[in-house]
Amino acid sequence: MRISGKSSGVGSAQGVTGAKASGVSSSGPVSAASSTDAVQVSSAARLVAVAQEALAVVPDVRMEKVEAIKNQLDADSYNPDGEAVAEGLIKEHLAQGRHS
Repeated sequence: MRISGKSSGVGSAQGVTGAKASGVSSSGPVSAASSTDAVQVSSAARLVAVAQEALAVVPDVRMEKVEAIKNQLDADSYNPDGEAVAEGLIKEHLAQGRHS
């Protein structure tokens, strides 16, 4: 089978006639950041940083409370308030948004 009469652009070499604009304008050479650039941290941000540092030092578990409950369990004198425990669980559940 012989194909004649090639359509425009197929099988022919054509050069690029022009570059398209990319939407970015060139206003000149890019310079390095000036030495006068500065960052200012607000007093609230400083306070948050101090609070985070203080919190990092505090242990997640209060060992004195754990020891007190262990001692009560060993002495068979641990009697938690069931209503207070249930109320605390419900409040925590609602605060976390799991009430759906």
